Amino acid sequence: MSDTPPTIYLLDGDDEYAFAEIVSKLESKLGDPVTADMNTTRLDGNNASLEEFEAAARSIPFLAPRRLVIFHKPTARLNSAPQRERFLKLLNDLPTMAAVVLIEPRNLTSDRERRDGKVNWLERWATEAGKRVFYRHCTLPTGEAMVRWVVERAKTAGGSFTPQAAASLAGLVGDDPRLADQEIHKLLAYVNYARPVEAEDVESLTPLSARVGDFALVNALRARDQRLAQSLLHRMLEEDDPIQLFHSIVSQFRDVLLAREIVEAHGGPDDIARQLKMHSYRAKMAYEHAQRFTMPELETIYHRLLEIDTGIKTGQVAGDLALEMLVIELTQ
Repeated sequence: MSDTPPTIYLLDGDDEYAFAEIVSKLESKLGDPVTADMNTTRLDGNNASLEEFEAAARSIPFLAPRRLVIFHKPTARLNSAPQRERFLKLLNDLPTMAAVVLIEPRNLTSDRERRDGKVNWLERWATEAGKRVFYRHCTLPTGEAMVRWVVERAKTAGGSFTPQAAASLAGLVGDDPRLADQEIHKLLAYVNYARPVEAEDVESLTPLSARVGDFALVNALRARDQRLAQSLLHRMLEEDDPIQLFHSIVSQFRDVLLAREIVEAHGGPDDIARQLKMHSYRAKMAYEHAQRFTMPELETIYHRLLEIDTGIKTGQVAGDLALEMLVIELTQ
């Protein structure tokens, strides 16, 4: 079996953290940081020519085993068949002393194209090129995928999370793997890698120490914890748009309302998870919070959310002020 590493690394998708990790691993193989920097070239397809790319990829490495070329958006200006053919020929002819990373921060092949049996020309080439090319589609983990991501990342780091803790952290960080990784290491250090991280650990350490996801704010609203809800809201407003936060709150209360309907039909957490297609832990939380509200209360909240939405859209009230008022009203 050959130990020769790939020459071309093609990465596409929306997970920039995954891109950065792969690039970092390649850089670490070039030697110390100074040597790695001397042997690394970064190009952008929006302004770099194929001649510049070829010159960089064919440059002889200096005191390093390979030359690393990171080509961001390589297909940006390859709009014709002759240009694409020329690019593929160039890739096929590159020497093994090159390590070329092609990063497309989008899906090369859309879901619709894939369903229709169509595959992007560069992806097709990569999948047919053999071991000389490494291709990875990097998609941001969300929902259940983020829960699994947390569990696997904790295991790789030498620790573990309970399923409930993984779901809780996933709800807080949303689709931000960089933030999730930071929180995983912090929580594992907190438990000294001696026991699994529990949901209570996540709830006590994560919400006020990182960029807080809307799930944490809604939980505080559901629990009617005004102090915590106001603290979370102020932190979130430093980074997030008030309108997006408002819509997230509407969406989360919709989950509670739907869960309440299932509860009134004598359903439990398993029924909520199945019917609403939620993670089991999230469904359990929705079930618990749904029991804190009556159906008339939830209907009143929805009417209030509609009034606020109208006020924001007509300019009668600013988004951040509307959220402040909402927090006070819902936690009284």
